[in-house]
Amino acid sequence: MIFAGEFEHRLDPQGRIAVPVRFRPAFSEGIVLSRAYDRCVLVSTAEEWARIAADIAARPTTRAAERRLARMTFAGAFPTEIDRQGRVLLPSSLRSYADLIDEVVIAGTGRFLEIWCKDAWSVERASIDAYGPKIAEDASISE
Repeated sequence: MIFAGEFEHRLDPQGRIAVPVRFRPAFSEGIVLSRAYDRCVLVSTAEEWARIAADIAARPTTRAAERRLARMTFAGAFPTEIDRQGRVLLPSSLRSYADLIDEVVIAGTGRFLEIWCKDAWSVERASIDAYGPKIAEDASISE
């Protein structure tokens, strides 16, 4: 499944968030929440998480940068499941990391979903809008 779109949501008092209905089937085998490289929460399918984990686990541990990447990735990861109401509990450490308090945005990024603080997403979105052509050029996007 390709994850696309932006969805505004609110965390409930227990720290749960509803996964958009159209994406729920992708998480039938489980869902993994983790720290993203930006200050947001990365949402992965179990299958995609296994790919990420294998790639990072295969890196040499002789370099400090590789060890730090592994710590950042694995220490901040939480395998879980969606409940019957289509919600997932965001662990308090991830809510704190991404400053998720009330209003959030779920953004599709192709292979993943990201959960952003609404204000932080507004800043990120403005930057994307302002620098879109440069971002595409730097990423060597072919038309």
